[in-house]
Amino acid sequence: MRRPAKLLALLLLFWAVSLTLPTAVGAQPRLVESTPRQDARLGRPPQTMRLCFSEPIARANPNDYGLTLTRAGGASVPLSVRPTTDGTCLEAQATWPQDATGSYTLFWRVRQEQGGQSLSGSLSFTITPPSRPDVLRLSLLTAAAVGGAAVLGVLLTLFRYSVGFEPHRPQAEAESESLAGHH
Repeated sequence: MRRPAKLLALLLLFWAVSLTLPTAVGAQPRLVESTPRQDARLGRPPQTMRLCFSEPIARANPNDYGLTLTRAGGASVPLSVRPTTDGTCLEAQATWPQDATGSYTLFWRVRQEQGGQSLSGSLSFTITPPSRPDVLRLSLLTAAAVGGAAVLGVLLTLFRYSVGFEPHRPQAEAESESLAGHH
C-alpha cells in the first residue's frame, strides 16, 4: 500500500509543477517593444515604426498581420508594412501628410506562428514641432550673466583693495620710479 501512495503523491506533485510552468501551446504573442513608445512626444515623424513581439508571428500572407495608422479625427495615414526576417517584429513606413503635427494611434493585429492565437492592440503618440527659441528670454539671460560677472569683478576688486593686496610690478619699472623720486 505504501508504493501506490508514493506514486500518487509523485504524480500529484508533477501535475502541480506542470500547472505553474508556462507552456508554448498556451502562450500568446505579446508586444515587448515599440518605436515609437506608447505616449511618446516626437519632434518629427518617425521614419520607421517598429513593433516587436515575444515570439514569432504568422507572416505567410499579409492577412496574418496588420497595422493601421490613424490621425486624431479619424483620417488614415498610408502605411507600407513588412515583417522582419526573424518574424518577431513588424516594421512600417508611413506616407506622412505635409503638416504631420498632431496625435496618432497605431492599431496592430498579429497572429501567433505556432497555434494561431490572435492578439491586437494600439499605441498612441504625438508629433509636435520643436518650439522656437525665446529670443527675449535668451537675451535677458545673457544680460544677467554679463551683469553678474561685472558685479563680481567690482566686488573682487574692492575686496583686493580692502585687504591691501596690490599686484607686483616688474623689477625694472619699480627701480625707475624709486630713482625718479630721489633726484
